[in-house]
Amino acid sequence: MAHKQTYPRTHSSGHKSQVLWSGKNLKPSTLPPLRQAKGHSKSKMKTWSSIQPVQSQTSVEMANLAKNLRGLRRREQAHHGKMQAKVRLMRSMLRNQRTSLQELYSHEGFLSKLNQELVKSIQDMEETMAMNVREMLQQQGILGNVIDILEYSNKKRVQQLRSELQEWKEKEESKINSLQQEVDQLNAEILKAHEEVNFLSTYMDHEYPVRSVQIANHIRQVQQAKDSQQDELDNLKEMREMVLGCFSKMIQEKKKKILRALMVKTQKPYEEILMLKTLDSQRLQRCTVWFRELIQQLKEEIPILVAEVEQMYAEVWNPREVVFKDVLLQRPKCTPDMDVELNIPVQELLPF
Repeated sequence: MAHKQTYPRTHSSGHKSQVLWSGKNLKPSTLPPLRQAKGHSKSKMKTWSSIQPVQSQTSVEMANLAKNLRGLRRREQAHHGKMQAKVRLMRSMLRNQRTSLQELYSHEGFLSKLNQELVKSIQDMEETMAMNVREMLQQQGILGNVIDILEYSNKKRVQQLRSELQEWKEKEESKINSLQQEVDQLNAEILKAHEEVNFLSTYMDHEYPVRSVQIANHIRQVQQAKDSQQDELDNLKEMREMVLGCFSKMIQEKKKKILRALMVKTQKPYEEILMLKTLDSQRLQRCTVWFRELIQQLKEEIPILVAEVEQMYAEVWNPREVVFKDVLLQRPKCTPDMDVELNIPVQELLPF
């Protein structure tokens, strides 16, 4: 980046030196023709001064000289115009080069700013990348530790599962052996059952019809016996219920008699006391009723008596007021609820 930053300066300085060198090279090319023009004008003046005293030359020579002078003037004018055009071109080129130099300087400043910004952005990117790399390394370390832990736990789990698998295999083998033994036993039982089936097939063909008739007869006899026994059981149930009902009635009557006798025995010593207490309770109930009525009457009379007492208090006079009746004029008291009448004498105006 530093090389790129210094490169435009070297280019601009080289371009500037090239422009100055071209200007220096052009000066000698432009100046000598002007000097030649001045020398030629001096020689022309000398020729005119030499021509004036010599009047004896012929007209042919004069015409030739005039033609030569005209050609020289035309050449000098053309050369002078070319030189002025070259000067103008050089000035315009110098102006253009100056503007281009200014633009190059402005581009140089802009590029330097861009380079600085790029350097800052690259530094920031490098810092962020370094931070990200550090974080990734930390995460990688953490993940490595986690992976190691998981591998260790997985190894333990695999060992545990292998041991469990071995135990399960042993158990399954023992189960398979026991099942094989059961299968062998079942096969033996099946063989026995086949033998019995073969025996029964021969039995069904020969002895089964006779035995089935005998079994049907026995079933009928058993059913008849069951029916007769059921009737007998029903009769026995009815008899039992009747006997139990009679016994329960007798027991209830005996219980009632015993309870009555016990009540009489227990109440005899306390019979008089109970009678007295019942009489007392009846009297107390009557007294309570009478007292309640009396209390109700007294409650009704209390407000009347209170009003009479208040009236009596109002009628009773203070002894001082009775003795000093003339001195202490009795005037009615003014309560907040009473209306007040003002008796103020008014001055009457005389007619005059």
